[in-house]
Amino acid sequence: MENRDKIVVLLAGGRIVQRHELHDNPELSEEELYALLPDDLKTHVVFQKWSFQPVSNYTLRMCADIIGMASGFIHDEGARGVVITCGIQALAELAYFADLVWELNPPVIFTGSIFNAGTQNSETAVRLTQSIRAALSGACTGKGALICIQDAIYAPADVLRISNFNRAGLLAFPESPLGVFSQPSGDYISLRFPRHRKIQKLVSPIARNIPVISASLGDGDLILRALLEKRFEELDGLVVSGLGDGDVPTSWVPHLRKLVRSEIPVVLASRYPDGIVQATENYEGSASQLLETGLISAGMLSPYQARIRLAVGMASGLKGQELADYMENK
Repeated sequence: MENRDKIVVLLAGGRIVQRHELHDNPELSEEELYALLPDDLKTHVVFQKWSFQPVSNYTLRMCADIIGMASGFIHDEGARGVVITCGIQALAELAYFADLVWELNPPVIFTGSIFNAGTQNSETAVRLTQSIRAALSGACTGKGALICIQDAIYAPADVLRISNFNRAGLLAFPESPLGVFSQPSGDYISLRFPRHRKIQKLVSPIARNIPVISASLGDGDLILRALLEKRFEELDGLVVSGLGDGDVPTSWVPHLRKLVRSEIPVVLASRYPDGIVQATENYEGSASQLLETGLISAGMLSPYQARIRLAVGMASGLKGQELADYMENK
């Protein structure tokens, strides 16, 4: 098989492998991609095209398809590892999803670039080279899904997107990198292991409809009320992105209680990038009372991580306290 003992680079789009959209042939050809790699890597790599549509069109079920394909390259075809290119806008979320379900020892490494291929600031060659070297090194074995960005390897749970135009627009937070490179295209140096992760095996399709609703100063209940009045039966779950410790406007409380009584999982997260849900106050709409009502704490998860984790937990058959424990990463 052509993929045996190779690193499969799964091209799922992203600026890293696409010229500006106004170009006659925006997608880099296989020949062009090979030409960007150092000679010592070329015989270890196979390129496989998947889809070049924007990540804004991805569903979680499509994400599951991508991870299933990556697993097949390793389990069925004997690949040593998989590198996936994708749009950087949701790279951290896709990698986080993968990390929750990736049960194989060989690594799956996600990479991307803020800049289009072929531009003056293009990072295509260095990002592909670094990702492939890391996958070949053996040091990434057993560490789950990983992200290669900014000359280092990170755990998906530690990556926060803070800019859409700055080269340093991805920040590892709050942990340090798992490893770095000796020079831009040099050897990979492992520094530490990621935190322990509990792998979930999906036993049912990923839920489609788990919206995130964010509270803001002076906000009313218009969106939440409209959702429950018009599309209630379509909801699989809900993530509430609350102020501070997870507090929401008082007007939200009756709607959230209705969801809980209907046994629709409602997860409470803090909207702060480094937030944590805390039961420190005791008033209508406070995190304390919401948790007593039956909302599930997201702990330190961001609202977007919480949405993905809730979808995975539900597709794994978790309910009640098991689901609540899983959401707090217990």
